[in-house]
Amino acid sequence: MPNKLLVVSVDAMHTDDIPFARTLPAFSRILERAAVAEIEGIYPSVTYPNHTAQLTGCPPARSGVFNNLQFQPGQGDASEWFWDAAMIRVPTILEAAQQAGLSTAAVQWPVTGNARGVDHLVPEIACPQVFDGLEDQYLRTTDAHSYERYILPNLSLIHTDKRKGKYFDFVNHVSAEVLRAERPDVMFVHLVEVDTARHAGGSYGPHVEEALRQVDATLGAYLDVLEATGDLQSTNIVLVSDHGHVDVEQHTNLNTLFVERGFIRLDAEGNLADWDVFCLGAGLSGQLFLADALPVERRRDIEALLVEIESEPQYRIEKIWTAQESLRDYGLDGPFEWVVESEPGVIVGMLWDRRTVVRAGDEDFPALKGSHGHAPRHGGQPVFIGSGPAFTPGADAGRRNMLDEAATFAHLLGLELPDCEGEVVTEMLVPVAAPA
Repeated sequence: MPNKLLVVSVDAMHTDDIPFARTLPAFSRILERAAVAEIEGIYPSVTYPNHTAQLTGCPPARSGVFNNLQFQPGQGDASEWFWDAAMIRVPTILEAAQQAGLSTAAVQWPVTGNARGVDHLVPEIACPQVFDGLEDQYLRTTDAHSYERYILPNLSLIHTDKRKGKYFDFVNHVSAEVLRAERPDVMFVHLVEVDTARHAGGSYGPHVEEALRQVDATLGAYLDVLEATGDLQSTNIVLVSDHGHVDVEQHTNLNTLFVERGFIRLDAEGNLADWDVFCLGAGLSGQLFLADALPVERRRDIEALLVEIESEPQYRIEKIWTAQESLRDYGLDGPFEWVVESEPGVIVGMLWDRRTVVRAGDEDFPALKGSHGHAPRHGGQPVFIGSGPAFTPGADAGRRNMLDEAATFAHLLGLELPDCEGEVVTEMLVPVAAPA
């Protein structure tokens, strides 16, 4: 039987958060015997494609999860997220573990609604508008055991009066309960306090340190549970994150420009009526979709506008990639035609009821101070921290690809993950003697 595996995603944690984390009690207990690596994430550097890569070892072109949001033009912020695990086109490490006879759990992990391969499932649902209240949200996305044992008794811990942070108390409590009661062989948990803080207050500052303290308290609860169950010495604890953050300086709302140029048409009430090209935002990048059966001449007009956007300094668009180029260089592909890469700090907006260019300091500049979705070479870099019987204390594997995380998880559990494109980060692991 392999050692147990507990993977905790500290959403938006950067490698440069590690020095402060070392001053906190639970983080320091993990870090003092940890091996580390700096991770180059998936493009776009948003939560759902990256967490899917951590489960599968596949980039968006293979996993099918190319954005947080599904493409639902006209829905704006009410668009559905990639919440249902059926949208993942390749097997996950959780499925492989269950098929090998290991017990599995996932709490608040993205793209796990109705996930196969999870014995104890509390999925993350980022689009509650799809459901008729909290009970319906979970009844339709998990199994009866998980709902009755862990979700229903703790619904009061979900703060429905909050837009951000409403699930913090619920996730922290329920994840510790699952770990204690079920003692799963494999468990994945997603904590979003740091990401929420960086969005609200910017990439660095006391607000981030406070969020790390909140995460530390949850990690401390996990360590206490593992000690109480006698599983601490036989559990590999891995801390990961999904992306960095960049301070927001500008919004470039491309759909506003498309309306002005006649490529998006609105009705009398200002709602979407028809479109030739449409931008799906991904934070600090975007994806452009073309209408079906568009005349060649109309496509040429759009291409001419894209050249103008790329060359006009006020828009601060660094490059517009074809889907073929983004597939070649980033493993990013989907039902779109182009990928819009902005300069760092520029949100590629998809709403059309704002000015095309809105800069920090303008009266109508949104409150958001930090964001992501940028090319993974920019901003703070995600962490990969492993502590436990399989990891070499003090080892530093340098910069590695996020796809390597799933390969390493599979290796730790003795599993095959044939679709995984990553490589095992052996530099972090205790060397295994070759057989005589």
